[in-house]
Amino acid sequence: MTATLTVATPVRPTPSSTRGRRRALLALARFESVRMLRHPLTLAAPLLFLGPWLWGWLSGSANRYPVLPDELITIQLLALPILGGSALIVANLVTLRAHRHKVDASYDVLVLPPAWRVGGFLLALLPLAGLSLLLVGVRVGVSAALPGAAGSVDVATLLTPSALTLLLGAVGVLSGVLIRSLLIAPLLVLLILVLEFTAIIVTLVGSGWRFLLPVYISEFPVPVPAGVSERPAARHLAYLIGITVLLVAAVLARANARRSVVAAGLAVGLILTVGGGVTQSLPDPGMAAARATVADRPASIQSCVRRGDVTYCYFDGFDGFVPGWESVVTSVRAVVPDSAASSGPPLAVRQRALTEEISAGSAGSVAEAMQAVAAWKVEDAAAGTPEAVRVDTAWGDDRAAAALAAEVAYRLMAAKAYDGGNFLCGARAALLVWLVGRASPTTLAGMRSLDETSTGALVFSDVSGLYSIWAPDRAAAPALELLERQSDEVPPLVERHWAELTAPDTPLERFGAIFGVPVQPLAPDAEALPCVP
Repeated sequence: MTATLTVATPVRPTPSSTRGRRRALLALARFESVRMLRHPLTLAAPLLFLGPWLWGWLSGSANRYPVLPDELITIQLLALPILGGSALIVANLVTLRAHRHKVDASYDVLVLPPAWRVGGFLLALLPLAGLSLLLVGVRVGVSAALPGAAGSVDVATLLTPSALTLLLGAVGVLSGVLIRSLLIAPLLVLLILVLEFTAIIVTLVGSGWRFLLPVYISEFPVPVPAGVSERPAARHLAYLIGITVLLVAAVLARANARRSVVAAGLAVGLILTVGGGVTQSLPDPGMAAARATVADRPASIQSCVRRGDVTYCYFDGFDGFVPGWESVVTSVRAVVPDSAASSGPPLAVRQRALTEEISAGSAGSVAEAMQAVAAWKVEDAAAGTPEAVRVDTAWGDDRAAAALAAEVAYRLMAAKAYDGGNFLCGARAALLVWLVGRASPTTLAGMRSLDETSTGALVFSDVSGLYSIWAPDRAAAPALELLERQSDEVPPLVERHWAELTAPDTPLERFGAIFGVPVQPLAPDAEALPCVP
């Protein structure tokens, strides 16, 4: 007897079957998202992302004066390999589960075709992006709530880590449907780390293509006021979303999805990728003028506040730094004689910003630095704050406090702001070191930290290198020894001999004689240092 087999003609899905597939798609997405969130890598990622930050708070080393735009860039650099890398590996494992368990053929009997199944995997990435947004929101929220926080939170920059998580998750799905190997995901994460390192390199060399990488860093070594740094956050976010859409379209095309769906995805992805990629690299015509204003005429865009008899001037958004500056100024003034605390023009502190990019190289010659300081003094006098003490846009660590303390100490010793360049020599160099160390435990710790990284001289310098006071090791040594003694007899001696100790022509040996500390003899063949007059 012969059996006749009848092959049914494929029937196009009816609306009811399409609705059934959608329900199944959403059920698959919910199931896979829970498994992704419960994966050990996903559980470990928040610990790696928040762990060092939490340790900073527990150990007391956390920066309580964060600059929010720079904080967000740092968060992106951490989110790319940690949150994005874990999403890539987990998504790849989910996509390869059937292959790993040798049940590929069994999937053909399921209600969902391959295109709908990978669509469920892609939708399951959304909770991972939500987790990234939650983790980033915790860090940014805590930083923004601090009284010393500077700057503002840009929404596009805040959403970028979530976009990076989606992008790398889509990479994990695509790699799973293209290459059936468990080794590909770790290799791709390694490639991500290389790309992140490349982003730093291209910023250092000043490449205009740096925005085409997944993340970008600031072109400045220190925080800068708003409107000075090139940070096309919204356009970069659109660029990342466009790449993600292209990856999704590639996954669906590989799974034989409808051509209309794939074509729509390619069109949207290309528009966002090309539009965001091109526009984010376009130069801002007003950037040069804004940087010139910040560098040469900051008083025209700064606000000032008076605390007691001291004026503090700062860029917009940096008002939270003022209490920290005031603490240092007050501590230094407390260890100088009352007559010195009121000498010269009324004391003022003005914030300065570095507007030269990293690619510009190191600072110019000493002569150029002194010319810049002279121009600043003219501008300060015109703004009504003559001989203002300079302070950086980076604040919050002991080294910054010690650098400001040295500037304030010199201003009180010389009745004028530091002129820049050359060494501070003689007895007043040793006195300045003693004043900074005596002012507070914070300035003392910062000075010791600066001393550990200085060679030939104790250099009181801010992070940007806009200014620095050099105290030769020969002058710093007796002052450091005097600080170790912690004698109550030293402050009265400082007050009694203040005029002599602060005179430019008082030799270092006189400082040793007054306080009874040894001074290293000057070598006969030692070259004379260029000293501040």
